[in-house]
Amino acid sequence: MDFLEMPLINAHCHLELSSLAGKLPRNKPFFEWLSELRKEVANWTKEDYQKSYIKGLELAHSVNTGIIYDVGNQMSEPHTPYPIPHTPILSMHEIIKQPLPFPCTPHSIYATPPELVRMAIKQCREAGIPWSIHLAEFDDSDRFSDFLEIFKDELGLVKNGFIVHGNFLTEKDLDFMAKNDIAIVHCPQSHEWFGHKDPDFEMWKKSGADICIATDSLASADSLDLMEQIKTLFRRYPKAFTHKEAMAAITATPGKYLAKTNRY
Repeated sequence: MDFLEMPLINAHCHLELSSLAGKLPRNKPFFEWLSELRKEVANWTKEDYQKSYIKGLELAHSVNTGIIYDVGNQMSEPHTPYPIPHTPILSMHEIIKQPLPFPCTPHSIYATPPELVRMAIKQCREAGIPWSIHLAEFDDSDRFSDFLEIFKDELGLVKNGFIVHGNFLTEKDLDFMAKNDIAIVHCPQSHEWFGHKDPDFEMWKKSGADICIATDSLASADSLDLMEQIKTLFRRYPKAFTHKEAMAAITATPGKYLAKTNRY
């Protein structure tokens, strides 16, 4: 497989937060960081979010990103035609407390009501679009098993999606994911930013679950360059992946999940 001929695919990004680069604290608990983020954007207008989105889009384009799976809750994507040359984007509206226009995806099981989690993922499945959700990031408060409980009567819906972060996934969780085309999305710089525990990459790989590498947002990462994410990964965990595995995680693997949609 010649990765040089494949587009770089960022499987998790929040372009609308790009203007927060360098403004938020490192090594703070997530909810303290979130409180600071809310203070920073408290007076942002729709235009501010759009400028931030375009800033991130320009940065991603400048580092040869081929496709972006972007999530945001301010619906900041400009109306087409875009005002700049741009990287193709799958813009997902991220549901927190209230429904948003299609296509949408849930933020998390702690912030998004169960009925909206179910609605968003069902819509994605019907449209052939991969869903995503922040899950198993902190501790036992956002477990994969609690996510599946939302779909206990219709587990067949829980396919073709991205679990973002997944630091506390268990072998049982990973086994289900491997059998149902659900990938883990690891964001190396964001992981380091928050000082999360080391991922059990050996368990991830042994499970057969797909692994993607992504950037997250500039509110918790230094770069939207996927190659910089790979550098961070190898600096911190030099033996966790081969170069071939790492390149697949930003090309062929996320590409498999986006192959059935033409919305970007």
